[in-house]
Amino acid sequence: MASTREIISELAARFAEEVTLKIYGEKGPSENCDMDAIEEDAVLAARAAFDAVIAQALRLQNQQLPNQLPCPKCQALCQVQTEERTLQGRMGPATIQEPVCTCSACGRDFFPSAGTIAAG
Repeated sequence: MASTREIISELAARFAEEVTLKIYGEKGPSENCDMDAIEEDAVLAARAAFDAVIAQALRLQNQQLPNQLPCPKCQALCQVQTEERTLQGRMGPATIQEPVCTCSACGRDFFPSAGTIAAG
């Protein structure tokens, strides 16, 4: 079984081929395209992949939450919704959809995550 690092390396190589082809075409960068310009494109691609992986992984994780959860204060059932939020990651900010509940009974806001909710 391949390790996470091996899987990511393989996917990154395919991603790099596709991005390079889309940016530069079949022949690759022109003669007057310098290393700085190529590096800038690589940074943009890495940054976009960073955002996309975090957003997709958290979206899948959030799907594990039930539609309603009990309020930690009064135990009334509350609808799980999402709000856009920007988090600071190692490569910079990442925009995510964070689960949030607002209790209609007592007014408390709480922020459930799939990792902290016991399976029911």
